Amino acid sequence: MKEHYVATASDGSSMIPALTVPHPRSYGTFSRKIGRFAIEDQLVSIEQAIRSSSGLPADILRLPKRGYLKAGYYADIVVFNPKTFRDKATFDQPHQHSTGVRYLFVNGQLAIDDSRATEKLAGRVLRHGKE
Repeated sequence: MKEHYVATASDGSSMIPALTVPHPRSYGTFSRKIGRFAIEDQLVSIEQAIRSSSGLPADILRLPKRGYLKAGYYADIVVFNPKTFRDKATFDQPHQHSTGVRYLFVNGQLAIDDSRATEKLAGRVLRHGKE
């Protein structure tokens, strides 16, 4: 995780809590990397943790106009409180959302407003080589 070429990703899937018992990574991959390993444990810099979770995966997957805050790019932005941004999902209780997310913009639309979901579904399927 300390190497500049290691991207953070998850094979966990988005789901509605039900009778399933997913791996905790479905809820906490990125908050664990940034909140615990970068902020709390200081194993990597916060800049490196964020890049490994945003720009680097977009580069590796060749996703156009994603992963960076640049004019003309799709705006996927998370605003978090560094003191409380932590994963909470466990193997016993996997359906636990991470804490500390104040605002989340997906494709420029507000999806989390003051720590509450807006029910705005602005995400979309990404096809390789297409915007």
